[in-house]
Amino acid sequence: MAADEPRRRLAVIVAADVVGFSRLAEANESAAVAALATLRRAVIDPAVKEARGRIFKSTGDGVLAEFASPVEAVGCAIAIQRRVESGGEPGVPPLVLRIGIHIGDVLVEGEDLMGDGVNVAARIEGEAPPGGIALSQDVWRFVEGKIDIAFEDAGERRLKNIARPLRLFVARFAVGNGGTPSDRRAPLSDRPSLAVLPFDNLAGASADASLCDGLTEDLITDLSRFRSLMVIARNSSFVYRGKPHDIRRVGQELGVRYVLEGSIRRLGEKIRINAQLIDAENGHHVWAERYDGPANEIFAIQESVVRNIAGHLVLQLEYAELAEAKRKPPESLRAYALWLEGTEQHSFGTIDAHEKARAHFEAAIAIEPGFARAHSSLAELTYFDTFLANWGVDRTGPFERAVDHAERAVGHDPNDGQAHVILGWAHLMSGRFGRARKHLDVAERLNPNDADMAMSRAMALAFLGDPARGLECAAFARRLNPFAPDWYLSDEAVIRVIGRDPAGALAIYDAMGELYPHSIVWHAAAAAHAGRAAEARRLAADFAHRAARLWVGEANAQPADYARWVVAGFPFRRVEDADYLRDGLAKAGLAI
Repeated sequence: MAADEPRRRLAVIVAADVVGFSRLAEANESAAVAALATLRRAVIDPAVKEARGRIFKSTGDGVLAEFASPVEAVGCAIAIQRRVESGGEPGVPPLVLRIGIHIGDVLVEGEDLMGDGVNVAARIEGEAPPGGIALSQDVWRFVEGKIDIAFEDAGERRLKNIARPLRLFVARFAVGNGGTPSDRRAPLSDRPSLAVLPFDNLAGASADASLCDGLTEDLITDLSRFRSLMVIARNSSFVYRGKPHDIRRVGQELGVRYVLEGSIRRLGEKIRINAQLIDAENGHHVWAERYDGPANEIFAIQESVVRNIAGHLVLQLEYAELAEAKRKPPESLRAYALWLEGTEQHSFGTIDAHEKARAHFEAAIAIEPGFARAHSSLAELTYFDTFLANWGVDRTGPFERAVDHAERAVGHDPNDGQAHVILGWAHLMSGRFGRARKHLDVAERLNPNDADMAMSRAMALAFLGDPARGLECAAFARRLNPFAPDWYLSDEAVIRVIGRDPAGALAIYDAMGELYPHSIVWHAAAAAHAGRAAEARRLAADFAHRAARLWVGEANAQPADYARWVVAGFPFRRVEDADYLRDGLAKAGLAI
């Protein structure tokens, strides 16, 4: 093995996550972030240390920890849940945790751990009940008879992106001060509100599973175009995938009046889709329908489902207007499947996964050159990759390629709001601020209720010089997505720095750390502007260490050169905003 190759070892991985943190942050952001920081400091960190483990990664609203012993790992998880159950230490907030534990092979890269052992633990955590612990069978075999609580056999579960089903064992604890998630009711909107749950794959084939997810996501996107309808975002809806659920409880947890659920079954070359719209307040069916037809007619079926829901929940006049501006579906089901596979790879956010995503998007375009979503996805991947890898390389070429693909996407389908958002960002990264704002505004008109698009607009507005409006958009995005992914908070931290609120940004970084390699620049500047000088200098040194590993530019580059290259990629419209960031970095010891 070469000296610079990652080492491997066997490790017990504990993944812990706060249930419904994004929803709590939406209700009272500063209190939720402070609560999480207190929970880490008073309960989680001491318990991990006592059990001779170490936390190697913060994941926004949770942590990943490594242990040498399964018994010590499970004992730590039990101690944490018991402290939370009993109300924790004085000042510990009423948060509820899920914990998943797995033992497996991991890759060691510096202080970080990666690989299947980590990924499986994170998936198992999602299967744990609120306030509970879930173990893989491999861990359970080690701890059976050696711990003082009983774990019940939860059977085999199929976990996302894990090839083989895993048998899990679960322990439940009484949920502490905060009550159960269903006791925490998200506020109902004054508009008709809807959650689209992941459609069930009755065929069982993995290809059909992707089709189920794709249909669900497309329904969410199409329904969120109605201004008079509030639609919960994909991340929050997909929390319920593959799990038994009570519709009324789903309505309470997501703050919606209606829930759409359904299933897909492939019958030879034909496909059968069942869909039903349910009133979450009383469990009554509002509408139900079954569709049978050739598999390649799935997009026509999708349109029919949207039309039926609109007929029951949305003004017919609004639907008639939107029908004139509906998105163009792909012609090839194979191209669509490739795009879905690429989108899933893109979501992993790693260099290797992005290369796989690029290959899928390019293959989809080769089959269908006019497939707008494949072009826009490739554009987004292209400009995002300029911050993920190959630091020090000139960005002009990638930015222009991103603009080219985004313009093709809008040209092929001018009614796709996401294509306009990505074209807006491509222009923004290239310094074409007027064009960027134009396409962002078009996207908002086309799809005003898409959570991810709202969060993307929020960040763009901050760079365009309007961080206050950006924070408003961010709050709206979190309401649409109660179980929002970590990048929402990461982006909000940047917005707060641009808005001269370093304390607000630090509250986020204290809870979740940095999500991307370049995020530490913002963290260091925020610490410096907030007067946390020693922390700012430590972060600057950490940045230099990380950047050196990613740097492929000038061989004699120094830390200030690394920072100058990173900051030069941020699309500030106002000079004073860029100067504020540079001033913070100079105070941290990175004068650029």
